[in-house]
Amino acid sequence: MKKIYQQIFDSPKLIICGALIILGLMTLIGLAGHSIYHKMKNQTLLTSYSNEELMANLTQESQQSKELVEETTETTVYQTIYVDVKGAVNRPGMYAFTAEERVFDVIQKSGGFTDVADEKQINFAAKIKDQQLLYVPEIGEEIEEKYSDHEEDTEIGESKVPQEKINLNTANSLQLQQIPGIGEKKAQEIIQYRQDNGSFKSVEELQEISGIGQKTVEKMKNFVTITIE
Repeated sequence: MKKIYQQIFDSPKLIICGALIILGLMTLIGLAGHSIYHKMKNQTLLTSYSNEELMANLTQESQQSKELVEETTETTVYQTIYVDVKGAVNRPGMYAFTAEERVFDVIQKSGGFTDVADEKQINFAAKIKDQQLLYVPEIGEEIEEKYSDHEEDTEIGESKVPQEKINLNTANSLQLQQIPGIGEKKAQEIIQYRQDNGSFKSVEELQEISGIGQKTVEKMKNFVTITIE
């Protein structure tokens, strides 16, 4: 072994070759390390950029979601309207609603129908409007004017109120129909009763006509009068 070492040290060519080999190995190691360093640096920068881009996208999506929620909230805020409910319901009175609600919602909120309510005359699907008077008739009462989409028409269940009291003994069919709860058929029956039995002596005498009960008569008293001829 000593002879081999001695031969190496005694030969300049071998020394130079060895030095070149060592230098080459060190160069390769340096280049490899430099490449690995730059690769890791680029990956770190890419990761950092990706995180920043991700955060920016999340922030943008969050802002868009917030704007969508605010927009949805704004569109679902409805105007409050008030409806006066009278007649054959369990809790008559004035109630607040939105313009999107319908007659069905009004009936539910006012406690539902009483046992004597004539629900067949009510259009549950009709839309309601502000300052509306919704009147639910009893069985035997007639609402002549049915619900219409035209604003000038009287809505079903809406009470008719004459400007002056109607004289039961002199009124014709059209005049009698101005009384709340009296339609064309009942007006003809009142006239027929008057022709068969003479003038009405009292408002209570209306109960002699089929379909007109005591409660209906009580409601009519503010709208009718009697002149005995």
